[in-house]
Amino acid sequence: MLLALPLWGRAETSPPEPRTESAYAEQLVQQAQKMDLDRDRTWHALLHYAGSGERVRSRIPDPRFFLAPEGRTDSAAELAQTLRSFFLPGGKDGEHALCRFPARFQFLQEKLRIDPARLPAVTCTERDSLFETVDPQAAVLVFPVGHINSPASMFGHTLLRLDGTSKSSLISYAANYAAAATDSNGLLYAWRGIFGGYRGYYSLLPYYLKVKEYSDLEHRDMWEYPLKLSQPEVRRMLAHLWELQKIYSDYYFFDENCSYNLLFLIDAARPELRLTDKTGLWVLPSDTIDLARAAGVLGPAHYRPSQGTKIRRIAAGLDAPTREAAYRIARAELSPQAVRNLPVSAEERRQSLDLAAEFLQFRFAREEIGKEAYSRNYLKVLAERSRMGSSSAAETAAEPDPPDRGHGSFAVGTGAGVRRSDPYLELRLQPAYHSLLDPDQGYLPGAQLKFMEAAFLYNFGTHDVEVKSLHLLDIVSLAPRDRFFQPLSWKALIGADREAMRDGSDALLFRINTGGGFAHASPFGGIAYVMGELDFNAGGKIRGTATIGPALSVGDLEQIGGWWKVQFFLRGAVYELGDDRWVLKGGINQSFRVSQQDTVTLEVSQEAVNRHGVFEGALLWNRYF
Repeated sequence: MLLALPLWGRAETSPPEPRTESAYAEQLVQQAQKMDLDRDRTWHALLHYAGSGERVRSRIPDPRFFLAPEGRTDSAAELAQTLRSFFLPGGKDGEHALCRFPARFQFLQEKLRIDPARLPAVTCTERDSLFETVDPQAAVLVFPVGHINSPASMFGHTLLRLDGTSKSSLISYAANYAAAATDSNGLLYAWRGIFGGYRGYYSLLPYYLKVKEYSDLEHRDMWEYPLKLSQPEVRRMLAHLWELQKIYSDYYFFDENCSYNLLFLIDAARPELRLTDKTGLWVLPSDTIDLARAAGVLGPAHYRPSQGTKIRRIAAGLDAPTREAAYRIARAELSPQAVRNLPVSAEERRQSLDLAAEFLQFRFAREEIGKEAYSRNYLKVLAERSRMGSSSAAETAAEPDPPDRGHGSFAVGTGAGVRRSDPYLELRLQPAYHSLLDPDQGYLPGAQLKFMEAAFLYNFGTHDVEVKSLHLLDIVSLAPRDRFFQPLSWKALIGADREAMRDGSDALLFRINTGGGFAHASPFGGIAYVMGELDFNAGGKIRGTATIGPALSVGDLEQIGGWWKVQFFLRGAVYELGDDRWVLKGGINQSFRVSQQDTVTLEVSQEAVNRHGVFEGALLWNRYF
């Protein structure tokens, strides 16, 4: 057992002579060298080494993580110094190597059969208290889904929950890795996050705090996947997490992020999994789920809906007057007893009060009301609700598809089309992550987040290979509004598009487009939206080289069944500052889901540019990886 007395130190009160134990330490060092323990997979996992043989380098740059001066690049030197440090005389509480590196000690003790009686007496109060408090018995991989008003959150965030013997997971602890970022400027945050401008740290905190943050404050549902790890493996995970406390590593948004760094903890628990060796150019939270599933350590998912989801589910089953009554009760504008006069069934009255209670809790969590006002109104709602008895309706709302049932994050589209009267072949690359037309299974409906999307075509009319589009960043957030939630929808794009010009010809223009507006649920269950935009263009065929103009977009996005998605859109723009061009474009885009990793898209549009008509249609097969 990881926390048995021999792991933490010897029981004797008087340590042996330092010279004797120093000789014993050197004997162990020589034994480790003969066994090539510095090349052992477990040692590499615990030190976060990348590479093989003598050419290794730890992904952790913090010198406090190493005991040897050259430990980051010399695994043998670090192992030797670690062994020697275990036999140094005991010092202050918690400062000895035996206290700081319990996972390293367990590995070396198992391999070298270190005599615990020859270890110095040490005191590790804080570490021992942590293990007693957490009492790790099992581990769960937690995936909070994206937040609709923050499409960047579609990259998500993964946690590792460590469960003890309690039946309630809320009092468990969650292992987290995150960047230490304080920048409020979104562009600066993105720049520094992409190029490693932040330090990342591991932390351990009560799980209920993360549930409150994601579920109650950010409307983010959570998926919990039990990991098929033994109790000793979970304890080894916590031991390694202890070793990483206050140790920094470089944070990169795309690869060395929260999800990637948590894989080190799973590798520490079971090093032969080698999950950190199986990642690609970037690591998304959904990728960690796929890696764990492929390794055979992922259990079935458990769905934890956010409070926002619960509110919308209850509200969807009530008519408008009943929803309005619940809203006004939650805001103390109406007495809870008023539901008795509603011309609805007894069950609908109960659900109206349930809705009021959930919305009250949400408002309190968001600090929209004070504790005193919340407690007073909440108790009144509960009192009236208890008078009505238990609910007679069973929960019928279907769970959404879990993240592991979604498409891959990298897409390649190939097909053909026609623009004006010229046919073409098209190749489209979408490195990450999800577009409005991609299947919603496992993703956030109404959200789009794409990086470095590029489309190239071969024009049979001109026999030229052309860049159709190149988008560095393309974000759309269609956040439906209702009586309880009033989010704004917005969009942002930076890149280049081949556009029709005022003389009817095409030109590749640099674009920055941004806008905001409103979205509502359509009568058919989709999302209808309207957005005002500001569009900046630059290029050689523009009269003044650069232009900026207002635009207006309206559209409707419908999911029909689980396999067909349709988008209707109409957009108008006027450019007078720096140009004399106006554009009106409408069309229908459709996507047909063939399998989890395959879709067919049909895109048809008609455009008018200064009275020049431009028709375009394209049919593409898309494969996700």
